[in-house]
Amino acid sequence: MKSFTILTAFLSSTAAFAPSGTRAFSRVAAVNAVPLANGSMSFDRVCREWRCKYSGDKATSESLEAIAKVVDEYLPKLKEVSSDIKVNRLVCGGCLDFKLMSTVPLDDFGPWEAKGFEPEAEFLEKIKAIEGVTQVETQTITNVEI
Repeated sequence: MKSFTILTAFLSSTAAFAPSGTRAFSRVAAVNAVPLANGSMSFDRVCREWRCKYSGDKATSESLEAIAKVVDEYLPKLKEVSSDIKVNRLVCGGCLDFKLMSTVPLDDFGPWEAKGFEPEAEFLEKIKAIEGVTQVETQTITNVEI
């Protein structure tokens, strides 16, 4: 019990080591991070999301299978965008969402945007042509691991 009391006291006192006005366990922002929400959060990575709806059951969907083949085709070109790109694939079997999220450092985002987010246009045209694919959309959002 005595060890628990000492540990509890130590953990509750760590705030004393943090600069005034900050949380004791806050994430250190990158040097070129852009502040949001009155400085309570920031970002240094930007994500381009490509999304659509597919049809059928997730386990046997022909449209989802066709989307996967297009992803396989374009993934090598997409990974050339930045040496630090992170690509995530999200599939929801309940609402039939497919999303491909490509996150790059802030410094790489502007040049990629200037090139029209290559290979976005080609990729989107290919998935639009797949039977059962609807609501093809894009979105630019911040994406920070916390």
